[in-house]
Amino acid sequence: MQSLFKILIVSFIVPFIVPFFIIGSSGDDYKKTITPVRLEEVRIQDEKASLRYTATVNPYSQVNLDFKVDGYVLEILQVEGADGRMRDIQEGDFVSKGLPLALVDPTEYLAKVVEAKSRLSEARARLQNDTQDYKRAEVLYFQQSMIAPEYDQAVKNYKVSSAQVKAAEANLIEAEQNLSYCTLTPPSNGVLLKRSIEVGTLVRPGSEGFVLADLTAVKVLFSVPDTVLGDVSLGEEMEVTTESIKDTIFLGRITEIAPAANTRTRVFNVEITIQNPENLLKPGMIASLNVYKGDYVQPVFAVPIGSIVRSVNAQEGYAVFTIEESDGKIMTQRKDVTLGNIYGNRIAVIEGLKEGEKIITMGAQLVRNGQEVSVIQRIQNFNLYGGENA
Repeated sequence: MQSLFKILIVSFIVPFIVPFFIIGSSGDDYKKTITPVRLEEVRIQDEKASLRYTATVNPYSQVNLDFKVDGYVLEILQVEGADGRMRDIQEGDFVSKGLPLALVDPTEYLAKVVEAKSRLSEARARLQNDTQDYKRAEVLYFQQSMIAPEYDQAVKNYKVSSAQVKAAEANLIEAEQNLSYCTLTPPSNGVLLKRSIEVGTLVRPGSEGFVLADLTAVKVLFSVPDTVLGDVSLGEEMEVTTESIKDTIFLGRITEIAPAANTRTRVFNVEITIQNPENLLKPGMIASLNVYKGDYVQPVFAVPIGSIVRSVNAQEGYAVFTIEESDGKIMTQRKDVTLGNIYGNRIAVIEGLKEGEKIITMGAQLVRNGQEVSVIQRIQNFNLYGGENA
């Protein structure tokens, strides 16, 4: 547990080491500097135990629209832009199934279709003649008016002509198919996530043209360790929130739990499916959710991990900064604390704090004991869910 605390605390402290020494390099400058901080009031928490996780929003399904022929891109679908002018289709545009998105120069493929049709006509004409010869030879041979070698030659010519017609028909089908491949069309409705081509781009079979996503529903992906795996189950309803769409709770259900842990991170991937009819959730958004434990915890003080700093009194100890008001000034006071369990992005403080004390939650790594600070955010009270109490 102590090693885990070290990793968490170091990850918050390291980015601030350089600015800390810059601020503290001059005693006069330090005395004049009033560091802005954010505060939180310490409250006893007796909520149901929960772990808060960060998740990523992904499309419900995603396909790459690749070219199947080579050539130069001749056209890209034009749509009306926000300024009323026509522009090439781009990321974020909605497209319908079968809509032609891009056209490869079809000149070469059109010529092959014409050539294939000509060869098919010639093959059919030969087959027609050889068929007549074969039927006549069959009658004569039956009447014993034609010798066997002549009859065999007529049969052979008929079979060869028939095979040539079939080959010509197959060549025509292939040529017409390649001509149709010059036009790149989506297999379903969706939103373009990426466009990889411009007019004049030389493409090859397998070259990516567009990336299309189905956003009528989205998948929210997060990972849990094996100790939490028993607290999630398939079909369980989950509440998901995002910073970009505040005051909105999205309801979804767990639709997939990885059968095995990731070999590198040793965590299990969990997938939540959320219906997205209004297209509010976008791929790449960062979401948050809580996984609730099956039991209740003892009342504790749970503070943000970012408020924890190293103790100056104990090598392996930790502390927080509280504030005191004196002569109209807000001054810092370092207090050693004993830490407990981690709840997502918060950590329990077993000893060292009292209810109602105000701790520095942002800027704690930039201040010293007895330093004057200014408050840049109103005091908030958080519960173990990670949400704000009224």
